[in-house]
Amino acid sequence: MFPLSALLDLLCPPICPVCGEVIDNRSGNGEPICSACLQKIVTPDGQFCRRCGGRQLVVASDAGECTRCRTTHFRFKRAIVLGEYQHDLRLLALRMKSDKTGVLSIAAAKALALYRRSDLESAGADYIVPIPMHRLRRWDRGVNSPDLLAEELGRQLKIPVARHLVRRIRQTDLQYTLSHRGRVENVAGAFALRPSRFYFFAGPPLAGKNVLLVDDILTTGSTCNEVAKILLAAGVKTVTVSALARAATGMSQR
Repeated sequence: MFPLSALLDLLCPPICPVCGEVIDNRSGNGEPICSACLQKIVTPDGQFCRRCGGRQLVVASDAGECTRCRTTHFRFKRAIVLGEYQHDLRLLALRMKSDKTGVLSIAAAKALALYRRSDLESAGADYIVPIPMHRLRRWDRGVNSPDLLAEELGRQLKIPVARHLVRRIRQTDLQYTLSHRGRVENVAGAFALRPSRFYFFAGPPLAGKNVLLVDDILTTGSTCNEVAKILLAAGVKTVTVSALARAATGMSQR
């Protein structure tokens, strides 16, 4: 019997949201982005520091620390990203920040789940938490790409998303305009857990739970470190970071 999905692809062939070309899904892998673009944005396994990543981060873990990691205190256990913040992946990440349709973020999250599934599943996350945007910047921009990434990762991994668990309690300067030290100071005390009275029901239990913290771009890790701090203080067992791209320290996001 001719599969319905194949019929739909024949009548309405899927379009790559990055380059606009038709995606050939006859391989059955269901890639959300065409193979040509995926080759440009996915960093192969093994080309990274196993703790913080550095130049060619894919996954960071407690094993195989580089020189920089030995002098940097990361509160999150590890970080999982799709590739390096440069060239086509940089353009995709920047376009996501203003894409109100969510098409780019959904495709990026599907690619992240497809190519890093084993690493994401090994985190044993009970909840997925996106890095929040301050309400004033949200009103101005209209979209927070970490929210969209988190929602799609939740669907792909079948993990509940606690979208409103963490809030940004003060508007901060844009991180890409600051030095490493400035980034740390900029986000210090900028986040808090949302009081349970703002939920229709009480927030999810956190004691002993594992959290997957989702951002779009990871540079120094200052923002994720700050959010991980308040989650751990609330009783969370481990925090794993997942981001679309890893930028070299000090690299501009514009």
